[in-house]
Amino acid sequence: MDEETVSGYVERSQSLVESSPQMDEQNTRARLIDPFIRDILGWDFYSTAIEMEYSVQMGSTKKKVDYALFTDGSPAVFVEAKGCDTAITDSHADQLRSYMRQEWVDWGLLTNGKSFHIYRLKKDGDKPDVKFLRRIDLSDLTANDWLLAALSEESIRSGASTEIYQRVERRRQAIETLTDRKAWVAEAIRETVVDRVGEVVSQPAESLSKTFVDDLVAELESDQNDGHTDASNSAQSRTESDRSEQTDVHDLSGAYVVEIADQTDSNLFSDDSQADLMGIVVDHLIREHGLIDAYSPLPYVPGKKIAILNDEPAHPSGEEMRLYRAVGGDYYVYTSLNKGDKKRHLRDFADACGVEIAFDGEW
Repeated sequence: MDEETVSGYVERSQSLVESSPQMDEQNTRARLIDPFIRDILGWDFYSTAIEMEYSVQMGSTKKKVDYALFTDGSPAVFVEAKGCDTAITDSHADQLRSYMRQEWVDWGLLTNGKSFHIYRLKKDGDKPDVKFLRRIDLSDLTANDWLLAALSEESIRSGASTEIYQRVERRRQAIETLTDRKAWVAEAIRETVVDRVGEVVSQPAESLSKTFVDDLVAELESDQNDGHTDASNSAQSRTESDRSEQTDVHDLSGAYVVEIADQTDSNLFSDDSQADLMGIVVDHLIREHGLIDAYSPLPYVPGKKIAILNDEPAHPSGEEMRLYRAVGGDYYVYTSLNKGDKKRHLRDFADACGVEIAFDGEW
């Protein structure tokens, strides 16, 4: 979406809120939230990509999610709507979190048309957890285009939304570290400068290093809105010399290339077959990064029917997987997917394992 479209939506919505501040949920959905999902995020209300009042089984009862946005037959985003006349509370957030955990839905949006609360499912560990990412006011939408990019149909389908999340999360962690350890970081900067220049700069370096840390935090906080623009670049930013020192390089003669990287090293994998390469990468994630533990107990079923990971080559219905690869530890990964869906699931697997993934070649 372009900036003019977003600005037009914000201006029109603000006018509607000002003229009807006590707008109930039904009218808020029709006037504010439906247009946001359709015009700004690009989801088609005249397709099967959107299901209204989606049923979620919670214990012995069924609950309804206002909007479920689908990719590959599975819900990828849950949207809970409130009226402009309703203040968003912790109980509303807890409700959405429970729905996301129950259905393993990656993204959640809670909104009353005036503010937008964004949530992300974290799949590491025995139990999924839902993390609150940010609250954005209607007037600030144009300055937070990472939100629009992350929740757009295009990004969800391509898997770019995961890269956006990883970028935002790394930035948040950096801000948190700099804030919590300001004195330590500033002292480390001072010591480095004194070591390189001499004791004569010690006193001014002491105060200026603290100012530098404050300025760096402010810059990171103000730069949140570009989280999507260089997410893919950051995943592929290693130079060839970096890779020669840090990467376990496999045969890279194939048409499709995948890089898996953590804080210590990275691995490159390549194959002429997308399905074979998906199996190779999943095998690596299972053996080296605990992928099965992240999705235990199996089968891992992102939607309601198809198992992507299982300990047998079958779906929960008993139907045999049409196309699969056997991977480490006597597990099976379903590979009868198009290129975009393969990338999306591999990004999700990498996210669950806490590692970064990048694609090259003919992807």
